[in-house]
Amino acid sequence: MEKKIAAGEVTQGMFVCRLDRPWLETPFLLQGFYVMNDEDISALMEYCEFVYIETEVPELKLSPKDSLNGNNPWRQTVSDLPRPAKEYRSQTTVEEEVTIAKSLRKEVCSAVDEIMSNVREDKKLDTERTKDVVSSMTESILRNPNAFLWMRMLKDKDSYTYSHCMDSSALAIAFGRYMGLSRTELEDLGIGALLSDVGKMQVPLELLNKPGKLTDKEFELVKKHVGYSVRIMQKSGGLSKTAIATAATHHERFDGSGYPRGLKGREIPVSGRMAAIVDCYDAITSDRPHRRPISANEAVRRLYDWRGSAFQSELVEQFIQTLGTYPTGSIVELNTGQVGIVVSQNRLRRLRPKIMLILDARKNKYDFAPMLDLLNETHDSSDNPLEIINVLEPGTYGIVPREFYL
Repeated sequence: MEKKIAAGEVTQGMFVCRLDRPWLETPFLLQGFYVMNDEDISALMEYCEFVYIETEVPELKLSPKDSLNGNNPWRQTVSDLPRPAKEYRSQTTVEEEVTIAKSLRKEVCSAVDEIMSNVREDKKLDTERTKDVVSSMTESILRNPNAFLWMRMLKDKDSYTYSHCMDSSALAIAFGRYMGLSRTELEDLGIGALLSDVGKMQVPLELLNKPGKLTDKEFELVKKHVGYSVRIMQKSGGLSKTAIATAATHHERFDGSGYPRGLKGREIPVSGRMAAIVDCYDAITSDRPHRRPISANEAVRRLYDWRGSAFQSELVEQFIQTLGTYPTGSIVELNTGQVGIVVSQNRLRRLRPKIMLILDARKNKYDFAPMLDLLNETHDSSDNPLEIINVLEPGTYGIVPREFYL
């Protein structure tokens, strides 16, 4: 929940999620940040009359050492993150964009299938087609990111590797959009995420599709896919260093626990740090051969727990802001008893998303799923307040989001 306060009322440890002016008119690196010291407060007071703080984000507990000017872990950590190039706004509704995204997803699926098949047959990677589909996907996500994120519900475990490439790319572009990256940066990030697992086509299929846990020896073989991906991308020519570096580092971890090189902190490029978060989120929320998915809400909680260790804290916070309090695809229950699936976010009121209702108050399925925009519809027909009270696990009440995406 957001709360509007005067800039002078901000205290250390608060999470500022919105300003009274565009982010690009201020010196702040990220669109949403923890206030670390008096220097941050002074800057807010200089540029803003009031700000919005996120009351549902845990307040950061600072030691006296942390808050000393000149010893600010926030500034030390994020100094290499890119300045926002643009503040994007949705140009279409999710209903308008989903028709375009549906057709585009088929095109991307076909391209990924062809790319992977060619690599498996030792043919050259078609870089121009890769660039074209990522460019088209970027255009759709810039217009409205919710449509492509909603399309993630279509994936199934039998096509996990292909879907994972495509959906990781879409998530990465949406993440970069929220961060205010330029169009070129977004496309490089999207290409890197799309091709991160292309090297798996040189790993035995029985390992990729194994239903049980991999042995240590098998896992070592699977880990080699990163090097294979980099080699394939380098040999193809025409791909940026950023795209290749993204693929090369998407399994590295901020604390040095990742692979293949065990890079740590700023040794990992920013795009690789972002791709690592996206790759993990998409994996744990997907139905894979060896593991059932967890809810988007639970995945967000786990990412938050892993911030500062596996993933850079500030980037985790930015990714969670990208997804919203109730990520697209979440199954939620209202205080009326109705159950639905979140189809899009409200940037200004994160607790009031748009929902596709699946079950009525008695848990009977609707003949035609109605849309409910909690931003505009705050009360039911009896004038009772409408609000989300629970996030449900995938499969609850037999609801499979992919069956309702249309």
